[in-house]
Amino acid sequence: MLAELRLDLKLSDRLDILYHLFRGEKISPLIDNLDNHAVSGFQKFMWEKTVEFGIVCRGKNFHRKEVTRKMTPTPIFQQKQRCSERAYNCKGTQCLHINPNCARKKIKEHVDVMADLIREYIRIVKHKQHF
Repeated sequence: MLAELRLDLKLSDRLDILYHLFRGEKISPLIDNLDNHAVSGFQKFMWEKTVEFGIVCRGKNFHRKEVTRKMTPTPIFQQKQRCSERAYNCKGTQCLHINPNCARKKIKEHVDVMADLIREYIRIVKHKQHF
């Protein structure tokens, strides 16, 4: 799976994400210049980094729900988009091929949530290290 990720998202794109992330810049606009496979890789990369930083910061107390509770639930997102697809299809990677504009919008929201959490985790770790 990690090898697949590396094929979907180039090293230069991953570095660009980290650069924008650490500078406090919004990372979702980076999606605009990517093809669908790279967008999927972008989302996977952000999940990977969010979990990595979450575990470093929160240890065993880190849970996926900590991230997903800050995201718009799929049924609500679909309702706002007036989407008639089954909720199962609204999982980003599947919907990228059915309705790419809508999927990109949802993924942008998700990666911005993850970026904010990563920055929060970094602040917490920095604060702990000063004591």
